[in-house]
Parts: sequence; structure tokens; C-alpha cells
Amino acid sequence: MRPYFTHILEPGHEEVFTHGPSESLAIVDLESYESFVGKEDDRLDLMAHLCGQMTALTAVMWETPRKILHLRLALTEDHRALERMTRSNRKASASGWVRTHGGQLCVTNHDRLYDCAHDRSHDLLRGEPLPRLSRPRVLNVPPGVYSIHVFYDPPARNGYGAEAKSDAKPQVHSTIILRHYAFPAPHLTPMRLPGFMPQVA
Repeated sequence: MRPYFTHILEPGHEEVFTHGPSESLAIVDLESYESFVGKEDDRLDLMAHLCGQMTALTAVMWETPRKILHLRLALTEDHRALERMTRSNRKASASGWVRTHGGQLCVTNHDRLYDCAHDRSHDLLRGEPLPRLSRPRVLNVPPGVYSIHVFYDPPARNGYGAEAKSDAKPQVHSTIILRHYAFPAPHLTPMRLPGFMPQVA
């Protein structure tokens, strides 16, 4: 079985999946995120590294309850999804920006980030074996800049720890909205061809 999952996200598309317990999750750009920190570095060093990567627009990280979570990812190119959250009195618990030229973002957890931070030969998709529900998820998305907002349902609504009915769909615990901004078109400057002289009337 592959050590990671792959999803294709297009504007207006949603993906719901289950992720295993972790102290944090992150969305990183596979092409530009710097995974290795140092063999002797600890968790605080990793946090400092992640802060630098977030400033560089290669990663967004947020803390999570150490429970199995059902996550909804929504890709949009307008503000309407965020407005719906605002109208329902839900506030983002985390937000940030990620830039991707290669069009591949990765949802990964603290364990994978920590493993890669200590072993230069490991990468975000391959390293120490992870349980099936905790494996990274590659999101194939349009290149551009992404504003990421993470919304949690209050515990009274999402029923952490409650037994779900066997025929019921799993309750979504968190919605992650990826707002896409396309890269601007390159500016073309006029070029004078060698040996070409404009005619003067």
C-alpha cells in the first residue's frame, strides 16, 4: 500500500477524509518546504523552523485535538465559503498563507514533520511508517497562492467521543477552506529586434 494518499482538488470541490490522532496538522508545499532541521534538534526547534517556513509561505500549521478527526477540505476561488462560515458565527481557529508553483500541497501531521526534521534522507511522503489514518495526503491543486482558514465545530456540536450510528455519515469536526489566488500573468516588455530601425515619416 502506498505511504500516502492523493486527492485532486478543483475550485468548488470538497474532499472529506479521516485523520488519526496528532498534536498538530500542517499544509505544506511539497516543492518548497524545507523538511530537514538537524539531527539533535528538539520539538521547540521544529516549532521555530515551522514559524520560519510559515513566514516564507511554504507551510501552515495548527494544533489539533488528539482524537480521530473527520476533516473537510474545500477549494474555492471566491469569498463566499468564508462568508457562509461568518454568517454561522464560526471563527477561524487558525489561518495562514501557502504559495505553490508545482501545484502539490501536502496535508501532514506532527509525527511526519518531526521525523523529516531529524533525518535528511526522509521526506514528507516517505519516512518512518505511519498508521493508515495518519499518512500524508497530497492535494493536486492549481498553482498559485492559497489563503487557508481552519474552522472547528464546538465540542457541543461535533460530539467528540460520542458513539455514531452505524448508518450515519461521520460528523465533520473541522472544515479547512483553501482560497485560491492565481499568479498574475507575466508582464511582457517590448523588445527591439537587432538591426531594426523605425521608419520616420
